[in-house]
Amino acid sequence: MPVASNRALTINEAAQRLGVHYMTVYRYVRLGMLPARKERSGWRIETADLERLDTSPTVPARKRSAPWHTRLQARMLAGDEAGSWRVVEAAIGSGLEPRDLYCDVLTPVLHAIGVLWQDGEIGVEDEHLASNVASAIIGRLGPRFASRGRAKGTVVLAMPAGERHDLGLAMLADVLRSDGYRVLNLGADTPASALTSAIRAVDDLSAVALSVVNGEGLATATSSIETIRHSIGAIPMLIGGAAIEDEESARRLGADGWAGDAREVGTMISAITASRGRKHLASYTDGAT
Repeated sequence: MPVASNRALTINEAAQRLGVHYMTVYRYVRLGMLPARKERSGWRIETADLERLDTSPTVPARKRSAPWHTRLQARMLAGDEAGSWRVVEAAIGSGLEPRDLYCDVLTPVLHAIGVLWQDGEIGVEDEHLASNVASAIIGRLGPRFASRGRAKGTVVLAMPAGERHDLGLAMLADVLRSDGYRVLNLGADTPASALTSAIRAVDDLSAVALSVVNGEGLATATSSIETIRHSIGAIPMLIGGAAIEDEESARRLGADGWAGDAREVGTMISAITASRGRKHLASYTDGAT
């Protein structure tokens, strides 16, 4: 249905007009490339500002012209791991950084495939083939995210109990490693008690980040955050994933912040560390509450 021109657009509506993933539009907003105002229901973008948006300084011509999404999605749905990897290599060869390939290509493709499955346009076998190919791509790209030098600290990643789609979490782990953090990735379906135990075992904690993909996982995410707060204290906690719309939603669940893009998480953690102090953060894992 056409969007009325006399009202501001949501992030999703702006993404539809631009023909890009909604997280790409969110990144434009966070980088200051696209003016937007924050309302209780989320970000709002004026149509005139969207029409003036110029992405050319940050998106080279070869990246704009190459249909990486279309090529990769077709190969992934076919279960063609070798063909998918050739698309990835071509995209990186064109100048696309691995972290940008994760966020601007692979994540949107996985989202699109998920929608196709939900709408009944593909079968569960197709979705599984694509997911396995994505897992192989992440495994092969992982070493490219290694960072030299002393780690800034450890970030504990997890998905709450009941959440099983952890490809996004694996990509976040790689991006955080490239930002200089040590990562302890507990993966999908992590009970609050196991997450709490893992946090206590870390002696250089920077933050905990949870990912929630399905709306059904919001209740368990809230429970996990409450358990950690009660057992350990006010440790820095971020939350993201497809089921978390914006920062306000994250704070309602008890988190300290929200990131709509994996590339922002490291910066957010650094800001929290600077404001609270490394010594104060370390005290959480010593049992302080």
